Amino acid sequence: MRLVLIADLHFGTESPSLVPRLHAAIAAASPDLVMVAGDFVQRARTAQYQAARAFVDALTTPWIAVPGNHDIPLLNLPERLLSPRAAYRRWIAQETEPVWDSDTARIIGLDTTDRWSHQRGRVDDDQIERVCRMIREAGDRLPIILAHHPFHHRPEVEKSLMRGAPRALEAWAECGAHVILSGHLHTFLVEPFVARKSDGQTLQVHCGTSASSRLRGQDNDFAILDVGDRRIEVTRMVFSDDTGFDHASRKVYAVKEAGWSEA
Repeated sequence: MRLVLIADLHFGTESPSLVPRLHAAIAAASPDLVMVAGDFVQRARTAQYQAARAFVDALTTPWIAVPGNHDIPLLNLPERLLSPRAAYRRWIAQETEPVWDSDTARIIGLDTTDRWSHQRGRVDDDQIERVCRMIREAGDRLPIILAHHPFHHRPEVEKSLMRGAPRALEAWAECGAHVILSGHLHTFLVEPFVARKSDGQTLQVHCGTSASSRLRGQDNDFAILDVGDRRIEVTRMVFSDDTGFDHASRKVYAVKEAGWSEA
């Protein structure tokens, strides 16, 4: 099964010439499903959401998504406090925590937005327990968690790690091997995360920004994920003005007895 991961489109700060080339690259990859890891828009304004809606409507394959911190209003405080996800639900999807099952994978959407914080996310105990249960019940399918906020930051990252993330990683490591897909940092990273010396049950994939001009020292990119039997191949597709999106790197990981290891 082939999946495509995109993130941080940030319509309102998008690169207009890049958007059609992103569509073309996704279509050329021929995925079974496109996953959007939040931040469709820059300021949750109607015009930005209309552009984001036009983008997903133009996709030629099924897609699912979760919201990001930019997808809830920042300056409209009454709406942020009373109905923070109303615009997202109107323009993108009613469900903010979708689940998608195939014979190969179980994709578990997680809404990590927090109306009380501008950029920092949160995951609560009910979400941790729900995801843990779904990992255990996945059977032969590979559990893949789709969220906007990462659950682990490297030391050089200045943004605050979301509330509840360490607790979630500890709990999910007990439930079985899984993959976490995220965005938010506008940087690309693929590596197993070891919460304790005895486990490597989490394989994390951070996608960079797929369409925005708000770069963080890296190029626009997206990921192609080829999922097999307890195995995943992650290909980074990087944009340049000359070639459009092209292969930049590829890593293959498999679930062994002690958790994830590079194949």
